[in-house]
Amino acid sequence: MRTVRVGVLALAVVVLAASLLVGLSSRRPSGHTAATGPSPTDLRAIERLREAFVTAYNKRDVDHLVKLFTEDAVFIPADDATCEGRDEIADYLGDIMDEMPATLEFDVQETQIQGNWAFERIDVTLTTNDAATGEEGEIWARYLWVLRRQPGGSWQIARVIYNIDESGDEDEGDDERAQPKT
Repeated sequence: MRTVRVGVLALAVVVLAASLLVGLSSRRPSGHTAATGPSPTDLRAIERLREAFVTAYNKRDVDHLVKLFTEDAVFIPADDATCEGRDEIADYLGDIMDEMPATLEFDVQETQIQGNWAFERIDVTLTTNDAATGEEGEIWARYLWVLRRQPGGSWQIARVIYNIDESGDEDEGDDERAQPKT
């Protein structure tokens, strides 16, 4: 299991992604205008990508899941080593799904599109079942992913970074939540 801490690297990637998007916003982007915002076609295509991701993850279908990523994708998990390219991402996701089966739900907080690039901020809920006790648990995470438009108008995941929401709920005393690996 990889144990490399990526906190500083994660922050650098977020800053780099934000800088990229700011630079792109200074050019006239295709797919949207300042007056109208993102095109409904782009938003639907991104929604289909998101739905395909959740479906594949919940079915534990690593082969389909990894096809949603660009060939040169980078996946930066919380508290683990960075995965570069589809093969490393597939290995990582396969290990995670074997070690900690869970279902995934997305709550999209923000979608921004600039030309052939987009990013989304997503609150994620992972529902787990303890194999020994049968107890259900929830783990919360935040994703930031950068998407790249493909020829034909579909979108693929180019970069993903996530962190675990350890803010805790004082009423429920859930400060000691288990950490997910995706």
